[in-house]
Amino acid sequence: MAADVFPPVIPGKQGFYSVDVYEEALQRYPTVTDLVIRKAEENGNKTWLLFGDESYTFAQVNELSNRLATGLHAMGIRSDDKVGIFALNSPQWIMAYFAILKLGAVPVTVNTGFIKDPLVYNLQTADVKYLVLDSRLLPAYKEVEEGLKEINGLIIIGKANFQHAVAPAKRFVFIEELLETDAEAGVIVRKLPRDPSAMILTSGTTGRSKVVVDSHAQFITTALFMLDAGGVAPDSTVYVYLPLFHIMALDMATISSMLANARMVLVEKFSPTSFWEDIRKYGVSHFHAVGPILEMLFKSPPSALEVEHGRLTAIAYASKEVWIEAQKRFHIAITGGYGSTEVGIPISSPHDIVAAGKNPPGSCGHVGPHVEVGIMNEQGCFLPPGQVGEIVVRPRIPWTIFLEYYGMPRETVAAFAGLWFHTGDAGYVDDAGYLYFVDRVKDAIRRRGENISSYEVEQMLLGNPGLAEAAVIPAASEVGEDEVMAVVAPRPGQKVDPEKLIDYCLDNMPRFWIPRYIRQVESLPRTPTGRIEKFKLRGDGITPDTLDMREYINTKKQIPKDSSPP
Repeated sequence: MAADVFPPVIPGKQGFYSVDVYEEALQRYPTVTDLVIRKAEENGNKTWLLFGDESYTFAQVNELSNRLATGLHAMGIRSDDKVGIFALNSPQWIMAYFAILKLGAVPVTVNTGFIKDPLVYNLQTADVKYLVLDSRLLPAYKEVEEGLKEINGLIIIGKANFQHAVAPAKRFVFIEELLETDAEAGVIVRKLPRDPSAMILTSGTTGRSKVVVDSHAQFITTALFMLDAGGVAPDSTVYVYLPLFHIMALDMATISSMLANARMVLVEKFSPTSFWEDIRKYGVSHFHAVGPILEMLFKSPPSALEVEHGRLTAIAYASKEVWIEAQKRFHIAITGGYGSTEVGIPISSPHDIVAAGKNPPGSCGHVGPHVEVGIMNEQGCFLPPGQVGEIVVRPRIPWTIFLEYYGMPRETVAAFAGLWFHTGDAGYVDDAGYLYFVDRVKDAIRRRGENISSYEVEQMLLGNPGLAEAAVIPAASEVGEDEVMAVVAPRPGQKVDPEKLIDYCLDNMPRFWIPRYIRQVESLPRTPTGRIEKFKLRGDGITPDTLDMREYINTKKQIPKDSSPP
């Protein structure tokens, strides 16, 4: 098909776009770079991005990212180089991302909560050669700079906040200066749909976290599927508060809003106290919710603002109870959805069903046109409706799920056993074709929208000389998803001081890794072959001898009220 406007406007459209529309998306915009260039041509001076008092049109975003690409090229960045982005949400983050791609280089997103070993691991595992760095995160970088000899140079966001006392030893330039560079078209390198669009760290299962290499084809088709399910249109306004280092904000909100010819409002972080004010101020029509965002909004006192808005759609998954309460209290529609960094979002509900409120609360939705999804048992057989098994995914259109776990060929091959990607998540499909998520099969924890490798937290805890054993498991949370619980056994003749253990965690871990609950036992239950029986610990749950360390953590960190406690 061919249309003057893309995505096409189909009056009375029911269901998802047909697969040929997804294929046309990749013909028009083979890569994210092509998307930025073409949308500037299609939309010109229409506003795309708002950030506080700053406003950027589609054409300006293209021009500024061209300038920045030219400046980065002068620094020495070339095609296929890995360039990290360790920065808080800002327009400069987005410009840097687009500029890196325009050079044919590969953006590596870095969690802004990382410090010390996790930060070094992220940068080194991804082979980062250059780093875009928020000046407010310089102290975290300086602490590990000596161990990052592979990094050739830094691009610093935030000249006004720069403190010379923590200036990097490596060569650096301010992004504000590079944005003044005269753009040179010759530096732009065209890539293919199968080439990388981002490298994003995701939690491991029985080992360390893996760097997921996502493709341009995955980003474009997932973005189309998100606007397809959410009904994002050229007159829509998308509110983005999730961190850009995650695929939800980067692809499913940012890239999707651009593909939809819509307007995007970016804020630095989520704030329950200003959320509804922003919804009304900007006339927001769509927002993306992961983790306990809706539950956190429930905790705010009821106000007229939470219902005094236009049609508002949450592109989100929620439990049945939260879903029903959110619809009732906030007067919003909810799409449902299932996905991951590896597969994007392969499951959601068509917009006509979402708008009518007919998608079952708690369901993830239907399979998108660009992928195939099945429910498989341990023998590799597909299961009929109603039976729980592992959710497996593969692309229907080439390259529309992730390419590999970077530098981990064995893990990549194992994940694609039988030529299906094994998600490690359990679910089932009902007779109407709706998928329901049941539980995680893999040994990972999801907290406040962050995936956490229990293995990595355990290894960090075992760096404490007083511990002989440690097992990290999920525990129930008052606001959905999980809390982190550590079950620890001291060395013979010793006893664990829980406050000292938390102090150790505060000094060495990202904040969202820090265990809220600590339980001390003499020894951990093990199988005859010596494996820790975590299922028994999970079954025990929060026992009477388990200590809740939240108040101590909050006191030590002096966390502001707007922040979500660990």
